[in-house]
This record gives sequence, C-alpha cells and structure tokens, in this order.
Amino acid sequence: MAFNALWKPGPKAVAGMQGNGSANPALVIYLDPDSLAILPPADPAMWPEFIRLLREVRDGADELAVFLAKHAASTRQENDDAAND
Repeated sequence: MAFNALWKPGPKAVAGMQGNGSANPALVIYLDPDSLAILPPADPAMWPEFIRLLREVRDGADELAVFLAKHAASTRQENDDAAND
C-alpha cells in the first residue's frame, strides 16, 4: 500500500527510537502535534531489508539536511546583502 503524506513539524517536533530495550521498538517522529511510527516487521527474517530501509531513511534525511543548511546559509547571505544595499 502506497500513500503520500505531508506534515508541517511544530516547534516541539523530535524524532528518535521509542521502546529501546523493549519488545516493541519503533522509529517515532513526533511532529507536534501529530506523530508517525515506523515499526519493524514481526518476523526477524525480514529485519535485514527493514534495516536497509532505515539506513536509507537516515542517509536521505542527512542529504536533505545538508542541502537545506547550504541553501539556508546562501539565503541568509542574500538577505543580509540586500539589507545592506
């Protein structure tokens, strides 16, 4: 099942692992006020593919953060330059 979703994170948005050391761990993104939980498959035989996906999510999030940080810095510089003109 495929779906697309768009959330705008609030000021208290955080992400992390929930249930560390428990029988029901999950990657949870608290978007303030909504949340998204990504649960591992119940069958450990499926975990290698899930681990691959989690690493792709991690890498994709890092790529996006680097891209946004770079463009935020250039936008700040452009705004500073415009204000000084």
